[in-house]
Amino acid sequence: MLRASRGALTLIAVLTCDALDAQGTAAVIVTDTVTFQSGALSLRGVVVRPAGNGPRTTILFNHGSGKDYTKEVAAVGPAYAKLGYVFFAPSRRGQWLSSSTGQYIIDSLDAIEKLRGKDARDPLLVDLMKGPQLADVRAALEWLKKQPYVNANRVVVAGNSFGGIVTIFASANLTGLFAGLDFAGAAQTWGGAPQLQAAMTDAVTHARVPMFFGQAENDYDLAPSRALSAAMTRAGKANAMKIFPAFGATTPEGHSFGYFGGTIWGPDVVAFLASPPRR
Repeated sequence: MLRASRGALTLIAVLTCDALDAQGTAAVIVTDTVTFQSGALSLRGVVVRPAGNGPRTTILFNHGSGKDYTKEVAAVGPAYAKLGYVFFAPSRRGQWLSSSTGQYIIDSLDAIEKLRGKDARDPLLVDLMKGPQLADVRAALEWLKKQPYVNANRVVVAGNSFGGIVTIFASANLTGLFAGLDFAGAAQTWGGAPQLQAAMTDAVTHARVPMFFGQAENDYDLAPSRALSAAMTRAGKANAMKIFPAFGATTPEGHSFGYFGGTIWGPDVVAFLASPPRR
């Protein structure tokens, strides 16, 4: 079970999984809870990695808009580690392991909608994603690149849902990234958020890294992946997009494909990261 710890880097689990090392034998996967600084805030996150010093290609994975991602990270972290990657899920301010560090993002959005109406929600979401949310991702990237098991030249920014949104903004604004993986970014908000659509479209046309867009067919809305991939292609930016078969029996399950569908998307992610498209 994943849990927060008081120390800056505290071992909380060592698991033997079916990951294979270079000799083809079972590898050990290590899970740590860590703290890192984002400005004045002490935030927490979870690292899941194959044992050993590496350095390895690393996934900086951004969670969505929920309050607790213990179950999701317990699934997606080992999925990436079994593929040979270091995985780091930073907990952004006001959520999950960092819930005491600020207002929960959905509470902020609900409050402004109640005060100023629905039209005020969209611009605030853009401001939060491009401002404090992205600042936390930048801080996580800076911390991550200092770790001895990380290949600082091969850090991949990734995320699901709201995490996919901030991944898009990171791709255009953060330096030192290798590639990006956007699963279901804005799938629940795209249709009713024209300013977010415009901001994300502008971001992908200025992306500094190749991007992979992935969604399950039964997600809330497939338009974000299709529109953003097309915008990148028109701008001459390298990208790939795949709509996977329906995952699970419900729309929420399809939306969680980026967390729980590792055995399905794994080969495509490995192929993309092994040889990202270039333009």
